[in-house]
Amino acid sequence: SLTSGCRHDCSLGMLTKKFLTLIDNATDGVLDLNKAAETLKVQKRRIYDITNVLEGVGLIEKKSKNNIRWKGASTAADRETEPETAKLRQDMKSLEDQERSLDDHIRIMTGAIQALSDNPLNKPRLYVTDEDVTSLPCFANDTIFAVKAPPGTTLEVPDPREAADPRDGQMRYRIVLRSTRGPIDVYLVQHTNNGGTTSQQGAAAPSATSAEPA
Repeated sequence: SLTSGCRHDCSLGMLTKKFLTLIDNATDGVLDLNKAAETLKVQKRRIYDITNVLEGVGLIEKKSKNNIRWKGASTAADRETEPETAKLRQDMKSLEDQERSLDDHIRIMTGAIQALSDNPLNKPRLYVTDEDVTSLPCFANDTIFAVKAPPGTTLEVPDPREAADPRDGQMRYRIVLRSTRGPIDVYLVQHTNNGGTTSQQGAAAPSATSAEPA
């Protein structure tokens, strides 16, 4: 599948080969890690997985926070670093094995969730109540909205600082929903203010929340 193909292409072994190619093509062997992550289309932490090991065996050195330089190694240094290089290969193989195992688990769980949701016997039970949500401690002091919208609906939360009232500097919070496939229903489940928390069922969305056609 495209997903598994992408994950394979982003495996540590493949990334290391591509990373070394970037170093080979870098001016004076100095590589910008930000540009490397952007070029390889991976998160920067994946780049750090590689640089930490290469730096540990003395093949690269840091020039600055986001720049590394290839040091290379002499024949004598090759012999000295051979045990570390062998361990590096072993570590990389172990990580790749773990990644394949995670891929298998993700595939199994995705299939199980899909089967659960597709089962006609389960569909009438696939819901949560207001109380299920508002009883969670993590939402005790939050304002909660429930949104029922068609597939493809987009949600935007503008920066409240940009919409602040210049007269008093008070920030204004907005949620913008857009759909081209049908109406959007927004319900206020729980409203929190300085006076406490109020739960509401089936309440209409307040004016601060807008549902707009695309």
